[in-house]
Amino acid sequence: MTGSNTRPSVTIERARVGDIPQIMALERSPGYPRLVGSYDAVEHRRRLEAANSTYLLGRIESRLIGFAAIRFDDDGMATAQLHRIVVSPPGRGYGTSFMQAICEWVFAECDVERFWLDLLPSNVRAVRVYEKIGFEREGVMRSALRTPGGRQDLLLMSLLRADWQPPVKEERELLLQAKARD
Repeated sequence: MTGSNTRPSVTIERARVGDIPQIMALERSPGYPRLVGSYDAVEHRRRLEAANSTYLLGRIESRLIGFAAIRFDDDGMATAQLHRIVVSPPGRGYGTSFMQAICEWVFAECDVERFWLDLLPSNVRAVRVYEKIGFEREGVMRSALRTPGGRQDLLLMSLLRADWQPPVKEERELLLQAKARD
């Protein structure tokens, strides 16, 4: 970051099978396994190659800072789910910038009207990022997640195309450059 109010410029690109080891390393960063879980290489490959799934990588300059897995619902309702996201290291504003880039990509490149996610209500940092971008809390899915320690609730949030506020012009230009690389 160049100043206290300046967000880092994050570019996105589609992940490839060869990126799976880096994705797995990010997913296993301290604190993340309990928040997002982790997959082995076989499961990541299966999901990466699925027709209704896209993995995106987030970079600052050339340094990988995160990945996101997006699952497109195939029911004709024009919805997509942010299935998984990891940003490392936390606390530097990368998450907000990466999520803005993801939302820009989803709404610019895909026929999506509703972009939704679920997360543990205890993941307060992530809730703040999503709300800052414009995601709305829709409710709690009770006992929706099975974990080794028992069942847990999940908070449901969504962002509608009509409510999406794209980033400012400079950030938009960087996002368009990222799309051109795809």
